[in-house]
Amino acid sequence: MNIMEDLSVRSQLLSAASTRSAADWLSAAHHCQLQQTTPASHHCLQSCSNHQEMAGIYIILLLGCLGTCMGTGVAHGTENEGEADLFSSDLIHWITPGHLFKLSCNMTNDDSTNFTLDWFRDDEKLESNDHIKIITANSSLIINDPTKDDSGIYRCQTRAGIPKDNPLVKNFTVIYFTIRKMTKSIVVTDQEELSLECPVDGKPFPKIVWRKDSVSLLEMKANDSRINFATNENEVPNAKLIISKVDPNDRGNYTCNVTTPFGSYEVFTYVRVKDIYAALWPFLGILVEVLLLGIIIFIFEKRRAKAEFEESDTDQGNDQ
Repeated sequence: MNIMEDLSVRSQLLSAASTRSAADWLSAAHHCQLQQTTPASHHCLQSCSNHQEMAGIYIILLLGCLGTCMGTGVAHGTENEGEADLFSSDLIHWITPGHLFKLSCNMTNDDSTNFTLDWFRDDEKLESNDHIKIITANSSLIINDPTKDDSGIYRCQTRAGIPKDNPLVKNFTVIYFTIRKMTKSIVVTDQEELSLECPVDGKPFPKIVWRKDSVSLLEMKANDSRINFATNENEVPNAKLIISKVDPNDRGNYTCNVTTPFGSYEVFTYVRVKDIYAALWPFLGILVEVLLLGIIIFIFEKRRAKAEFEESDTDQGNDQ
């Protein structure tokens, strides 16, 4: 299959993929399998099995036979005639703490000779240790329990002089990203400070845009000095929204839009603004009730005492 045919088939695959709804591609996964029944130059589909704990935060990407499922980051490729795959120069993978992470970089020539490879992360050569395992036999890199610090640009390449004087190179972009739901609603008192934090973390940092009722708060900030942005507890820029001295007009639906290399996500909450005297009215109502009850009791007791006094005077008059 030549490059033009390859491009045509890939285009058809992507076109078919685009007809699927977002719900079809959003799934939960913790293990991926690359299903391939045709030669390496053909195409295949990567599928993921369900994983309830991480539901809703994974996306399946179709990248020819070099499929990627976020969460495990499995990629396979075969190099023909000592040349790297044109479509595998920058694969993106998503690491998830607690789940095994694996990168595969199989490079062979037309004689099916496997090349000896070196692995790098951000241009620093990697060696096998307790955290990272490099398997020479199948040219793979495995991290059993990845962390945020394991994100970066990974590179596998043939050693100098193999083949010839031009080493083959394949790059993998590995990112860390987590996001959680916000509280369904929040109540803030009039003239107090509103602080909303987008529960997101990532490396590299994702892009954050805040909206109120579909209107960008960054645009509103130009005319409202009360609005400010700050980093959240994970140091993600603009992930914290602060509005000083809120008023009833600040009531509404607030959305945190998050953009990553894998796509865009949003979490939201509804803000209710409570009147500053809202707690005073029930207190005043109770106070009035107690006062009225006291007055009624006082009047009743006074009348009863008067009636008893008059009855006592009548009895004394009859005795005389």
